[in-house]
Amino acid sequence: MRNKEMASGISSMFNEKEPVLNSCPRDWAFIDELKSELHRKPLWTRFYPNPGELDLRSGIVIHKGFPDPEGLLDTAWQDLERFMKDIGIYIKTSSEDDSDITIRAIKEEFGCYESYCMDIEQTCITIRSGDTEGIRRGVFFLEDLILRSEGPFLTLGCIKRTPWMRNRISRCFFGPIKRPPFNRDELMDEIDYYSNEYLNRLSHEGINVLWITAEFRDLVKTDLVPEYGKDRVKRLCKLQKTIDHCRKYGIKIFLFCIEPKIWGPEDPLVVRHPEVAGARSGRDICFCPFSRIAQQYLYDGVKSIFVDVPKLGGMISITHGERTTSCLSSVPAVSDTQVPCPVCSQKEKGEILEATHIPILTAMHEVNPDAQFVSWLYMPQVQATADWKYTIPEKLPKEAVLTFNFESGAEKEQLGRIRRAGDYWQSYIGPSERFIKMAKAAGEAGIPLGAKIQVGCSHEVATIPFVPVPSVLWEKYRAMNELNVSSVIQSWYFGNYPGIMNKAAGELAYEDFTESQDQFLYRFAKIDWGVYAEQVIQAWKLFHKAYDHYPMDTVFQYYGPMHDGVVWPLHLFPVHKPLAPTWKLDFPVSGDSIGECLSSFTLKEAVTLCRQMSKYWNQGVDILNRIEPELSDHPQRLKDICVAKALDIQFESGFNILRFYDLRERILENQGTTDELTSYLDHMQEIVKGEIGLSKKMVELCQLDSRLGFHSECEGYKYSRGKLEWRVRQLEYLLENDFPKMRMLITQQEQLIRMTTPFDAPVYNCNDDVPAKGKTFEWTASVDENRLRIQVVCSRMNPNVKSDYLYLHIKAGDLGYPYNFTVDLNVANKRRPYIDTYIGFPIDCFYGTVCVGEKVIADFEINLDRLPGYRGQSALAASIVRYIKTDSGEIKDEWSGENPHIRYRLCLSAYNPEVMGRLELH
Repeated sequence: MRNKEMASGISSMFNEKEPVLNSCPRDWAFIDELKSELHRKPLWTRFYPNPGELDLRSGIVIHKGFPDPEGLLDTAWQDLERFMKDIGIYIKTSSEDDSDITIRAIKEEFGCYESYCMDIEQTCITIRSGDTEGIRRGVFFLEDLILRSEGPFLTLGCIKRTPWMRNRISRCFFGPIKRPPFNRDELMDEIDYYSNEYLNRLSHEGINVLWITAEFRDLVKTDLVPEYGKDRVKRLCKLQKTIDHCRKYGIKIFLFCIEPKIWGPEDPLVVRHPEVAGARSGRDICFCPFSRIAQQYLYDGVKSIFVDVPKLGGMISITHGERTTSCLSSVPAVSDTQVPCPVCSQKEKGEILEATHIPILTAMHEVNPDAQFVSWLYMPQVQATADWKYTIPEKLPKEAVLTFNFESGAEKEQLGRIRRAGDYWQSYIGPSERFIKMAKAAGEAGIPLGAKIQVGCSHEVATIPFVPVPSVLWEKYRAMNELNVSSVIQSWYFGNYPGIMNKAAGELAYEDFTESQDQFLYRFAKIDWGVYAEQVIQAWKLFHKAYDHYPMDTVFQYYGPMHDGVVWPLHLFPVHKPLAPTWKLDFPVSGDSIGECLSSFTLKEAVTLCRQMSKYWNQGVDILNRIEPELSDHPQRLKDICVAKALDIQFESGFNILRFYDLRERILENQGTTDELTSYLDHMQEIVKGEIGLSKKMVELCQLDSRLGFHSECEGYKYSRGKLEWRVRQLEYLLENDFPKMRMLITQQEQLIRMTTPFDAPVYNCNDDVPAKGKTFEWTASVDENRLRIQVVCSRMNPNVKSDYLYLHIKAGDLGYPYNFTVDLNVANKRRPYIDTYIGFPIDCFYGTVCVGEKVIADFEINLDRLPGYRGQSALAASIVRYIKTDSGEIKDEWSGENPHIRYRLCLSAYNPEVMGRLELH
């Protein structure tokens, strides 16, 4: 069968339009749940006290005598009263006799901020602290003590607690991220993101800082840039209201920003004051902080904010990484080059940040001496980074809090090999060697150190409220304690929903780690699970064991199926469609280019790890299933079990998707006899049937828990009932229509191998004598043992060319993670290694250009054995594109199908897998 005939024979496709998922906050049901009153119900088994215990059954008297002129503790006392009512302890309005049990709070200096001492005596519970927040933490701890008891009894004694983790920073689970595609601004809308009971939950879990996204140009007031500050009055009014409300729950507000920022050449700051324009970083202009105007701008701008909102707790700024800020941004973390700014090049790198930090700190402290500035260095690169970063702490002001990602540059052995990854790894314990060295440098400089981690969940799977693995947190926090970390940013946009993981982090902030992990877990589990604590701990440990098998590959986080595989269509016949970023809603649902999520693992390796992950997670869920019937009148515990079940489905579905495409490739590559290929197809059919069942089960869970499928960075749902049911219909169509066609093709021994690349794209064979041609270039390829060599000969263009770029995209079919080469044809470059910052091992790949007369020759050399996804396939997918810009317009020339470049995707460039040509190796 010829290619076009084959294509027409399988062209019938499921064409029901993909549902549009809800991104409107008014329709997110979990918001109402967060607004609902927090109620606790104990799981007690004992009704008589033991000797040496305080008996609360006769009731209590609460003395609210702690000095509190602002009434900040009113919310804590109200919560305590409601708690006592929930658990059936009578609250007396006043003492009736000397035997009445009283709860009282006394002001007494005790340790640092939020420290407290609790004396439990025969007729009195006394909480002592030097500040309101120590009393608040003591009240909440008292509630937990009562819950984890076997009855309404407390062991007599004295308990002293001091937090070693000063700042425990999180953010609103559903707050706007102030980024595309919605560009919603929390300070400009009328939505109340911080209801009383939401804040009450966060406060119970030890959160004492929340951050809100902001930009200087929106908030500052300065004569230097009068154009700045449009709508600042409205923004600051809402900010002040939020600050005042959150303080009632012991929570400060920090502004999160990436500053100082110049917003392009038309930014009025740089138009009015060109001296603030420093180095160039790509198309961006860096902020040079060493002029008088630059210093005045930072001081005036920050002070204008704090003057209008003096109770603002502080600021967090990503001062290197993520986006361009100061001139230091012009030097990537992996580079040792000098800063290309005539002023900053004469400075040490740490001095550049120092020059931005001093005016900020000076301005905020003149208004609020307790305000804090968190300087976050974001250096998540997989490959090694330069050592200059360790010189920064000694230059920073001692009042700044230097924060670094706990997992950046992580290394972990999986399947006998060291795997390397970037950051935002909840499943990796850490710390990375990079963080350890930064902690040492901060300690030697005497500067406070902060860690950026993910408490609730991370990029591994962020479509559930949290991943219940408190033992992971215990190990992370013990390491942070040993490294003298005093602040922690607990989440990015996701990973912050109230629940078990937030609560564990709050407890660990006070832990001295003199007890074992098992002892901590037992104390912790008793609070919510009571008599079932031991079974729940067994489940948690199995979840931890499962999660340890998550493939440590950054692009598997970013594009893999664990977030929303339950709504991925499956394609028996290749369509070569791209995968969608897991943190975005404005991309079509993921397709079948499965290799895009595997830069450092083979598909076989990923299948092996995910099989183990799914297996152990399922064993943990089995334990929870056995105790579930006993918890029918404990709705929050049922929801915790629901989350574990949802993860069980997501992990199994992700595993099934990987298996499906592994088997499909075996069929397409004719890897076996007809009977073996038919057996592969049978397995694939069972996978599809199983996936129908999993999607239907997830529909049931979504009806029980509105949090499932919601991804905070997406600002919406990655899966929901409508999309799950749409997927079920697609899979049913697949069973009915595509499987019979594939069985016929296998039986007839068709040339299935041609399907591994798009049908209508051009084909080139390495044995061809004639080069493949575009309009302005021609190219050839050859294979020598395991090395693929490609040579592209480009005609020189006329002198009015402004830019001339050649792009080569190549990968091992749908199993392949692409190499995306970008070559500037106006510059001759010697042979140099190709580097992909997301691949965690050397790839032995090179390229370069030479000029020969009127030709520019680009050479590429690829080690096939290290090409991601390559397992001996007879052909690769490739596209070559040339973009030329002249004074009169643009010229696009390509060897591939139409539209060779699509919307840019992080890690994956802008290549289009649907139109790649076919490069036959033999």
